[in-house]
Amino acid sequence: MPEAAVYKNHGLVMRQNNIRFTGQTAVILLKKLMCGSDYDQVEEACNILIEDLGINFFPVNCFEVAWLLGIEIKKYSEIPPEDREKVVSITEDGYSVKIGDRFFIYYNDLMPQNRIKFTIWHEIAHIQLGHLDSDCTKSDDLMEEEANHFAAYIMAPIAFLIMYNLNNPIAIADTCEISIDLACNVYEHYCKAVMFPNVRRRIMNNRITQLLVYSKEGVA
Repeated sequence: MPEAAVYKNHGLVMRQNNIRFTGQTAVILLKKLMCGSDYDQVEEACNILIEDLGINFFPVNCFEVAWLLGIEIKKYSEIPPEDREKVVSITEDGYSVKIGDRFFIYYNDLMPQNRIKFTIWHEIAHIQLGHLDSDCTKSDDLMEEEANHFAAYIMAPIAFLIMYNLNNPIAIADTCEISIDLACNVYEHYCKAVMFPNVRRRIMNNRITQLLVYSKEGVA
């Protein structure tokens, strides 16, 4: 474990083999989705990232984005054995760390691939949203909600579900290349969102629909 580092243990919502939001977070996400809120700022931060990096295709490759941002990605298997057990006991999925002006993401490479992708996006979100900055005053709960929203938004934006008529979890999981658990969660939000015409219009006005086009290869 690096010593001279600003370190935050981001206990992800993911536990064991399930990638899903907690019930409380799901309620908050829906409430934000319906009325528009600070989560609009999270989504716009994601849009700006996509735009600044010149990314045009969806699904977006999290490893390529990390590389473009200069974030170094490391596997848990690269951590010395004497430190690895301690790291896994703190967070089994992954964490991000800032050392000087450099950022690192460590992830558990024994996890399923789709779970790893969520972890990488979650940690990219913490970095992009300034959660690792020493002057960040947001609560841990808020930072987790924002990072979860950022990750879900870029992995399976509801606007894309509507555009491509992805109206079941299997289609969502296949097209967005995400786990079926996350697909089911996103699908729940999709169903609730499209019930309200004003919410549907707000979602479809999100400029992510102009920034990205679907490509099975997901080339960033």
